[in-house]
Amino acid sequence: MLKLSLTSYRSNGIYRWVNSFSQNGAVIVPDTIAANLLVRILRAAEAEGGDRRVMLAAVGLDEAHLRNPLNRLAAPLALRFFKMLEQYFKDPAISLRIGERASMQNFSDFGYATRLEANLASVIEANVRIQMLRQSMFRTIFEPTGKPPFLLWECHPDFINPYAPLIEFSVATYTRLSRQILGEAPSLRAVHFQHKARFHISKYEAVFGCPVEFSKPETRLEIAARQVFRPSALANPELFNAASVRFEQPAKWMAQGKPDLAYSYFYLSSEMDKSPPKLDRMAKSFGMTERTLRRNLVSQGLPFRELLDRVRQDLCRLYFMEDSRSLSEIALLLGYSDLSAFSRAYKRWFGVPPSSAE
Repeated sequence: MLKLSLTSYRSNGIYRWVNSFSQNGAVIVPDTIAANLLVRILRAAEAEGGDRRVMLAAVGLDEAHLRNPLNRLAAPLALRFFKMLEQYFKDPAISLRIGERASMQNFSDFGYATRLEANLASVIEANVRIQMLRQSMFRTIFEPTGKPPFLLWECHPDFINPYAPLIEFSVATYTRLSRQILGEAPSLRAVHFQHKARFHISKYEAVFGCPVEFSKPETRLEIAARQVFRPSALANPELFNAASVRFEQPAKWMAQGKPDLAYSYFYLSSEMDKSPPKLDRMAKSFGMTERTLRRNLVSQGLPFRELLDRVRQDLCRLYFMEDSRSLSEIALLLGYSDLSAFSRAYKRWFGVPPSSAE
């Protein structure tokens, strides 16, 4: 069983809330994948032309379990999902294509703010730092001082071949992330995999743009230092800090023994852009009755409606700081069915209509 640690990274970094929320990894179940990550994979598969209901039914998953971003899915189910994708699309290389598509789109994904870091090295480090919340099946290590800088994927020796599709997906996501931050194809020096090639090598090389080798001692991706430390055009330290600080409150709730408040904050943050947030739906995803969750939220300090309002207000601040979306899009991302409802809420929060803040 693989034991994860964050001790090699910044102890007081911008994502310090991760350690507090996860109680230094103690509440993270080993060998699992978060529903939040599987949803991103599913969304990418839909973009490839997949039918969501058919894909979920093929592995026995339901929407209720996926709605809670902090739900954990066992490793066998995650691997079965990737196997299903290969069969569904009749393509053993689908994990690479999914990795190229599975990008974060807005602040409903707790990792979206990582793209606002100063350079690619900082972006990669931030993503590695929140890895335990996404999955605990393997560990990714980043060595920015390497010559050249490199990423390593550490996996239990018994799982190297079974985990190959998920490892390939992960390596492809870091390649896609690098391209997004750099605004150009990353100059990869080398890509090595511990497992054997699962299909023709030309498909791997088409994705990574460099020679790819297999059956190596370690899974490793090397990136040119000149790109890794170049200032990013997406850098926004003020917004990055605000987005990270937003999660310090639910981390404190977790430490104070108020898990329902903490989990509900994350659930609502993740669910906001997908469908109207409802207490009964959230309770079902937590495996409890609506009445029980309502009572727990009140006893822990915030009734459902007040918590929902707080999450919306927190997200609203970030979108206005981001300053790249229309009012209509922000309204939809906050779960409002029409612009007028959002405008009324905005004026209640800040005392002025949203149009005055554009």
